[in-house]
Amino acid sequence: MRTTSNQKYEITEISHERYPFLHRIRALRDIGKKVKAGELGGFVESESNLSFETGDDAWIFGDAIACNDAYVDKGSALYGESIVCGNAYISQGSALSGHARAEDDAYIRGSNLCGHARVSDCGMVLDSPDTGRAPILSGTCAVYGRVCGDVHLTDTALVISGEEICNDSLDTLVMDGKSRSVIRDSSRDELAPQQPPPPTPQKQKGREMSR
Repeated sequence: MRTTSNQKYEITEISHERYPFLHRIRALRDIGKKVKAGELGGFVESESNLSFETGDDAWIFGDAIACNDAYVDKGSALYGESIVCGNAYISQGSALSGHARAEDDAYIRGSNLCGHARVSDCGMVLDSPDTGRAPILSGTCAVYGRVCGDVHLTDTALVISGEEICNDSLDTLVMDGKSRSVIRDSSRDELAPQQPPPPTPQKQKGREMSR
């Protein structure tokens, strides 16, 4: 008998080969455009790992894992053999694929991790609230600090604890472990007339001014 309000997925008896405390999930209804009712997903330790809030299409695909106190919500997705563990929080449409990993107290918001990218300790990888652009992590890069905005970390790039890499410009900052470069947005090379300042509101005359 089901004693939970989870109408999104169930945890099956199919256990992970290496980690038997993990079990596959099965969709109880269609979820977004990619998951049909009855389809199997990845592995969780408990319902506390994947949101089942109404309207939340967050999902775990393939052989991906969410375990311990890690939580995936708000349209985020795990693919391939990616792992989210510890107290990591994956939110706001983030996507992890390949062998990407978020662990410890990592926070991933609206960003993409692939390859063997890893976010550890109190690392944060965040989309920019100003530009809406988000970091992309690939290769074997690792983040222990804070990365925000249009930043591409690849190869062996490393952001250490206490370090902050933030890019709110129109350009893309690329870090590969050996060098840093910029991919300029094409609009930056076009000239446009200066925008006139907004008109100053006129004060009301007559009786309104005497009040």
